[in-house]
Amino acid sequence: MKTPQLPVAPPRLAMRLEGVEGKTRGFWSYVQHGAQLELHHGKVGTDGKRESRTFASAEAAGAFARKQVAARVAKGFWSSDLAFESTTWEQVKDSVQVPGNSEQDDDRVLVLSGDVVVPHELWLDFHRGIFALEDPDASPFTGLIVRGNLTVEGCVFNADNDFGPFLQVDGNLFATSIAMGGARLRVAGDVMTGDFVAVYNHGSVSVGGDLVARTVASDYSFQVEGAVDAYRYQGQGSKVFAVSAGVEASDDPYDAKGVFVPAVVADERVLLDKARNLLSAGKPISRPVFTSVRGAFHQLVSKKMAEPDKVKSLTLEAKGLTSLPDELFLFRGLEKLNLRRNELRTLPEALGLLTELRELDVSLNGLLALPESIGALKKLRVLNVEYNCLWRLPDSLAECVELRTVNLVNNPYSYVRRAFGGWSRVQLMWDFPEVLTRLPKLEVVTFDGTPLRNLPTRRFDSTSLRSVTVRHSLVTQVDPELHSQLTVSVEESAGKAAAYIGNWFCREYVRLESFHDAKSGRYDFTEVLAMLGLLLRITIPTAAPYAQALENFRKGSEDIVHALTWGRANAQHVRALFTALRDALGPLGEPYPGNALIAGLRDVFALHAGG
Repeated sequence: MKTPQLPVAPPRLAMRLEGVEGKTRGFWSYVQHGAQLELHHGKVGTDGKRESRTFASAEAAGAFARKQVAARVAKGFWSSDLAFESTTWEQVKDSVQVPGNSEQDDDRVLVLSGDVVVPHELWLDFHRGIFALEDPDASPFTGLIVRGNLTVEGCVFNADNDFGPFLQVDGNLFATSIAMGGARLRVAGDVMTGDFVAVYNHGSVSVGGDLVARTVASDYSFQVEGAVDAYRYQGQGSKVFAVSAGVEASDDPYDAKGVFVPAVVADERVLLDKARNLLSAGKPISRPVFTSVRGAFHQLVSKKMAEPDKVKSLTLEAKGLTSLPDELFLFRGLEKLNLRRNELRTLPEALGLLTELRELDVSLNGLLALPESIGALKKLRVLNVEYNCLWRLPDSLAECVELRTVNLVNNPYSYVRRAFGGWSRVQLMWDFPEVLTRLPKLEVVTFDGTPLRNLPTRRFDSTSLRSVTVRHSLVTQVDPELHSQLTVSVEESAGKAAAYIGNWFCREYVRLESFHDAKSGRYDFTEVLAMLGLLLRITIPTAAPYAQALENFRKGSEDIVHALTWGRANAQHVRALFTALRDALGPLGEPYPGNALIAGLRDVFALHAGG
């Protein structure tokens, strides 16, 4: 991974700043002579006031001067050496490559020509700093164009989440740090910076070359045409991943607290607003040294590795694990293992080596399967697989003869498409796993939110059975004699089936990029139609009569159309999508001849298909 070469501010023995104070322009300057500072300030066009201060050393005098510069820049002053030109939006709009912000032709744009050095922070907020107006009735400054390379010896900072003047750099951008909100940034060349924070998706970041940063933390993705080198956090409590030459090391994640300072981390999330404010004040938001999840695991267990057989309990909750460290299976004496809230899709066969396990918690992972070796866990008593995507249980589970409690709530969980890697790969647990009926000491089994359609065809062997609960499933029929050991809420089935439509057929999953390739202009509806087919299988015949199901499809369609057409003319994409959905009802509806839901859906989709 490349290390960013940050701007280094050389010692400056003199500087003059200017800024708008009220309706007048003021100035402040200093000249340093060793341990002495000559200070000068006042209104532009006047003699102002002068004073001389002597310090204990030249270093102390320089530190005072730098502190005063930072304080005045924070109030909206800027270096008078910056030779701005003013033009209108009408004159430059054809060359501007940032998204529009309803600019008017008479709005003014600032221009700096040649390679430019800003010897302090650069503020990107309306009516502040270089964008301040002496005349409040004048047309606003709407952006800054640098026709060359730009070096900022401080932070490029935008405080407003919703708006901000644009910054377009026709060359490369070098900055100590960057902290953006609603402003729009376009750099034709490379960007090299320290920590880079982008708070809110009203703004945008576009880089024509490479992006090299120490960290990147944002709620939205940047458009980078070249390679990215940075430790990248992409919001919403995600993990941090090292990206080198554009390749993400997804198998070695970092916790947010392993990369960022405690002041900007809460509940595994980076507090972007707070991080932005710290950067603007010149304070660090990332740690001097980063520690990955695996590194933290090694630190956690390093002392325990001396006598691994004596370790009885181990917690690796919320570590962003996509696989389990090999060292874990050296703890052969483990009785309790907590792997909650990770990104595990499978568990290795090595799990069977932990033969002393009594409790295993792998909830909130997105697991697709359990290993056959789980049968080796003869002492296992509690199995918590809540919030995963299990669609079957291995037959070897019957060998867990001490198993008492099994929690299968919410399989699949909310991120089913992400867990499987696409709708066309999704598999659901339609049948009650009969292996559970063969567990001799089973006491409690809980299904809730799992799309079971069929209950077991045999009674439970356990004489200790206390509770087998099936809620919010797709079960519509219960055999009073065979299923007397179960508590099944069949009255919830129709509502649960219809709810899947509302959860999946929406703007979150039917995005333009999910079916349209902008570069080739081609459509691919494979994933959308796979999701539709899955919803039909869930809903038919469970949700009959289909009034609520059709209403959910109608609302979802309107939501998708609104998202596709918001702020842009995408009517052709809407027509293409809903034409594909309508036409797919032919082959998808073949297993359900004469079905009322299929007939109603044709009308719902035809409304947006046109023609």
